[in-house]
Amino acid sequence: MALNATLNLKKKMQAGKIVFGQTIGPGNDPEKTVQALKSYGYDFIMMENEHSLVNKETVYEYIGASRKMELPILLRPEEKDANYRCFMDAGVNGLMMPGVNTVEDALFAVNQCYFTPIGHRGTGIGMSPYLLDSQNAGEMLLSDICEYVNDNVVLFPQTESLQCISNLHRILSLEGITGTIVGANDLVLDIYGTPPKMLRSETVTAKPVEDRLREIARICQQAKKVAGIGGFAPKGLARWAKEGYTLFMLGNVMNNNYEKLKPGIEEMKSLLGL
Repeated sequence: MALNATLNLKKKMQAGKIVFGQTIGPGNDPEKTVQALKSYGYDFIMMENEHSLVNKETVYEYIGASRKMELPILLRPEEKDANYRCFMDAGVNGLMMPGVNTVEDALFAVNQCYFTPIGHRGTGIGMSPYLLDSQNAGEMLLSDICEYVNDNVVLFPQTESLQCISNLHRILSLEGITGTIVGANDLVLDIYGTPPKMLRSETVTAKPVEDRLREIARICQQAKKVAGIGGFAPKGLARWAKEGYTLFMLGNVMNNNYEKLKPGIEEMKSLLGL
């Protein structure tokens, strides 16, 4: 079991490198899914618990498979204030938090995900071999345990509303916040109220939405934090790479359909010259 896989991902993102993530829903074989996504070139996987049904035992299987493949595993919890501490103690490496609008929303996540001196996380050490990547906690200083876990956490509050955009510079200034991932379709609903008579693919390319997406990218660049986005086809995502986005969520894995998603990342890499 490799050490510091998530810390290495964090360093890659901080260096401005492009990274790819894949959202995982229900109905999949964990080991086959993770192995396939790793071979396709994904940098991390994201368990989807806000919009789909994936039980805790299955998430634990994914944690084991992700460690075997040295692929960081993140979680989108049901709510921004959900009880996700058990997932973190089981070995989930970070969160994409839905519904974050304020600094207080983001600070709640920081306090739950990070040990002191960054946050106020409770100690569940020893409940899973994956939290410390099979290191022997009994032979480690408590300060080293806290440092190792903190190093291997990433935290992305989602930007899904105009209120969040107005607070984003302060949210990103919090220690422990890695960046933001835009929820483009929820942002559309917040901007328009009642959706206009357009296809979903048309709404995310409307000028009011694109103006806000550029604003988010600028705020992230000023804060030197990661700007992430999903909800577009590869050509659409490649456009946003030119605007400063470096983290891209590509599709969803459900019912073992991972083979159908391989062309998407191949196209994306080709468009970006990777």
